Amino acid sequence: MIDAIIIGGGPSGLALAILLTQAGHGVRVLEHRQSIGEHSRAIGIHPPGVAVLERLGIGEAAVDEGVKIGRGVGLSRGRIVAELSFAAIPAQHRFVLSLPQNHTVALLRCRLHALDPTALQTGTTYLSSTSRPGSVTASLRDARGNENSLEARFLIGADGTRSAVRRGTGIGVSARELPDEYLMGDYPESTDFGSIAALFLHGEGITESFPLPGNKRRWVSWTAPSEDRTLVELIEHRTGHRVDGSRNSMLSSFGARNLAVSSMAHGNLVLIGDAAHEVSPIGGQGMTLGLLDAAELAPILDAALAGRLTGQGLAEQLGCYSTRRLAAARRAGRQAHVNMMLGRPLWGPAGHARDALARTVFASDKFSLAVAATFSMTGGPNARR
Repeated sequence: MIDAIIIGGGPSGLALAILLTQAGHGVRVLEHRQSIGEHSRAIGIHPPGVAVLERLGIGEAAVDEGVKIGRGVGLSRGRIVAELSFAAIPAQHRFVLSLPQNHTVALLRCRLHALDPTALQTGTTYLSSTSRPGSVTASLRDARGNENSLEARFLIGADGTRSAVRRGTGIGVSARELPDEYLMGDYPESTDFGSIAALFLHGEGITESFPLPGNKRRWVSWTAPSEDRTLVELIEHRTGHRVDGSRNSMLSSFGARNLAVSSMAHGNLVLIGDAAHEVSPIGGQGMTLGLLDAAELAPILDAALAGRLTGQGLAEQLGCYSTRRLAAARRAGRQAHVNMMLGRPLWGPAGHARDALARTVFASDKFSLAVAATFSMTGGPNARR
């Protein structure tokens, strides 16, 4: 019997595996995909997430590979109406790291392989699990279609928004589909923004622009259901910037929803990351939430596996953990909802009023710092330095 089975080889699952392996525990990460995806929707790692990457031993490599976003600007009608700097936020890392999730996963895989070459098993599909006091048995199918089982002290569901582990637990789930739709694409850099994030407030809806490694830039535009223009056309129409549509390296559309389980812990089974909570991608806090889930769960499992935490004490610790992390997800969800509302269409006098309000409030250093701390997940209960 091994110490922990982790279903899902994304950032949160790999992070937890590394932390437990560094503590001397035996872990298996079971990932149904054979290879890392070529493209990623998630790109943002906030300062608390960068701190977790340092604990995992890949912080320096991630920062070297990514782009440090230290400043953002809001533009309307060709003028800057708001500026936001992370220079004074209460954190060691005063930037949001732009690094596509597939790059982050590659770094995490390399780190885990260096610690335990057998820990990650790809091409393995989770089927079901059976729990009993002190252990849980997972039924699996390998890449050849052969079914087998694996027993462990704990089973961790880190298998994303469509979590098979979650579906099999009977844990309650609340979900809400949101009306907003977006087009997203990555193109060669064609602006002078450099490492600055730019948000274009347009009457037809927001267009966001973020730097990417490799001299690329990500563009995200709010779209109406009746919209028939391409992303390239929307970018030029709303921002005045032109991108080379023939050279996009990723193009997709997405919607938004909020989802949360009633509890992340169910006996010796725990859900983390998107398997436990999903927030709108607008604001980009999902990957950091998952990394923080892993970082906070690891010492609890370490204590349990070492025999320092058992029975009711363990159950209480996992319950408190679930309460804290779900509260953090709710805060992130509320912030994402505000971001989406600000990016919806706003015409005429209403748009002018929004711009004037933005100029006024962002002229306050105190307000700007508070917003920067909120956006970077370094202010209030979300902070993890």
